Amino acid sequence: MEALKALVIEIKFQEALFKTHYTKGFRLTYPIPLPTSVAGVFGALLGLDRFNLLRYFNNAFFGAKLLSYESFFQETTTYIQYKNRKMVRGATITNIINSPKYLMCLVSDEEKIEKIKEKLSNGIEFSPYGGQNDFFFEDLRFLGIKNVDKSFIVENYAPQDLVEKIEFRKNTDLQILPVKHKFSKNPNFYFVFNGGLKLKEEILSVDGVAVFPLDKFYYL
Repeated sequence: MEALKALVIEIKFQEALFKTHYTKGFRLTYPIPLPTSVAGVFGALLGLDRFNLLRYFNNAFFGAKLLSYESFFQETTTYIQYKNRKMVRGATITNIINSPKYLMCLVSDEEKIEKIKEKLSNGIEFSPYGGQNDFFFEDLRFLGIKNVDKSFIVENYAPQDLVEKIEFRKNTDLQILPVKHKFSKNPNFYFVFNGGLKLKEEILSVDGVAVFPLDKFYYL
């Protein structure tokens, strides 16, 4: 099997909303985009549509790490619905992350990574966005090709059942949120910023960023 390599980018959004699974009545954001959302960013850069993306990225791995952000804030959106010919007014809360910067990793065999790098060196096809198409990216840097390792400690996210211990550092922020995944029946994922997750087993990682295959998630 050919050695795995990672194409790594640094991307900053003005605002982002990576909607959490299972929530109703309000819109809560994941602090870090899941592998499916990271695949969507790379897919946009390459000009892949939703369906060709899954085929093109077969056997690839994705992950992201939150490098910095300014704040989380809430917006209230009012709406009108018609039910049984009657007008119903309501409001919903939307949680947004302001000015987040991420490290995003695409892992595949070395030959494919080289081809992707070459294609992107000629320019990007579409501008990626932060979870929904009115949240534009502010800055994008290609950090090149990096090695892929295996690690017991990662600095982004992992399924709760895989986590043995939380490594708290200065200003560590930990969130536990439900994700539609296939690792176990427990839906919860740990999301960490400025901290580490000590795992029960080694997994693929790139500079501390855990990467996962798309087939372990429900592509929404």
